Amino acid sequence: MDSVTADAPKTALVAVSRDGVTLASLLASQLPGAVSLHVVDRYAQQVPPEQSDRVETFPLPLRPVVSRLFEHSHRLVLFLPVGAAVRLISHLMQHKHHDPAVVCVDDAGRFAVSLLSGHVGGADALAQKVASILGATAVITSASHVKNTLAVDLLGAEFGWQLESDPTTITRVSAAVVNGDLVGVYQDAGQRSWLNSETSGAANLSSFPAISELISAGCSAALLISDRESVQEEARGLNLQGIPSVVYRPRSLVVGMGCRRGVAAQHLEDLFVTSLQAADLSVKSVKCIATADIKRDEEGLIELAGTYGIPLVCYGADDLNGVFERNVFAESTADAEERDNLMDGMPTPSAVAHGLLGVWGVSEPAALLASGADRLLLTRQKTDRATLSVARIPFD
Repeated sequence: MDSVTADAPKTALVAVSRDGVTLASLLASQLPGAVSLHVVDRYAQQVPPEQSDRVETFPLPLRPVVSRLFEHSHRLVLFLPVGAAVRLISHLMQHKHHDPAVVCVDDAGRFAVSLLSGHVGGADALAQKVASILGATAVITSASHVKNTLAVDLLGAEFGWQLESDPTTITRVSAAVVNGDLVGVYQDAGQRSWLNSETSGAANLSSFPAISELISAGCSAALLISDRESVQEEARGLNLQGIPSVVYRPRSLVVGMGCRRGVAAQHLEDLFVTSLQAADLSVKSVKCIATADIKRDEEGLIELAGTYGIPLVCYGADDLNGVFERNVFAESTADAEERDNLMDGMPTPSAVAHGLLGVWGVSEPAALLASGADRLLLTRQKTDRATLSVARIPFD
């Protein structure tokens, strides 16, 4: 199975004092991911030889160095007093969805302060990691953290969920969570373990099987977790009723695709988008595109997967044909009434595909294999050059 791995966060460590350089060097040796070390030239000799390949020395002033690193790094650890750090970065700040995470560490290594982009940028988590390495105390003032409640803008981040709401609405829902107001949760797709985990920590969250019930319960805000495209319209309706609602798109869908050799990426994308729209499914909830192993070098499929930032997963002929063999066995052992139910959402073998490729189908069995589902959400859709099917991942 092919997959796409995100680049590790780029972390820049900046120190201008003797003690700061010593602490930064220690941190650089243990902090995971891509780490660069930036120290004032006066104390460059404090850097251990084993760190020399990642160190950059600079002359004062410090401001241009911090400005450059603020723009090009995901995370910054500044071995400076908080006041000095604030003066250096205040004119650079734009938005929490753009700014890097910034953590400050004092020269004694006593405190690691989450200064900027605590939630979205990850400064809160970075401060905790830095503190654990240096034996310091993490200083975090985010309301959701200190009250051990849900961080609305981070919900599902570990699963790859996408947040699909404007910043103002997110802020309003976050306030409702932190203030203990009744917040309704509607979820019809994606991982469900989050609501019972210790990290959710919000006793004022309540799940509802339908959005109408959430409204009737008098909720002050709502979390809507769905791969249905129409849930966005339902969220707008809630907002008009004074119930701010954020929408999360879980990676819950697998799109199986087959195509003729050399088909254009635009043709595949048209089929991809229109099929999902017609089925009321969000493209943001697609986890991967699944196909036959002989299509792994198909440029149109590769380009389509790249456009949406998802992996292209490939299966061999034996795996694809095995789906049909299991289906035939199950059908043969069922009685007449069971057989009709059994075949609902199951793949249909294609003699044409078997004659051309040696498999009884591509899009349908590939979608089932990659999702782990036993039924298709959308059976084969066809053009003259491509096929598409969709399955939903059966999360617990």
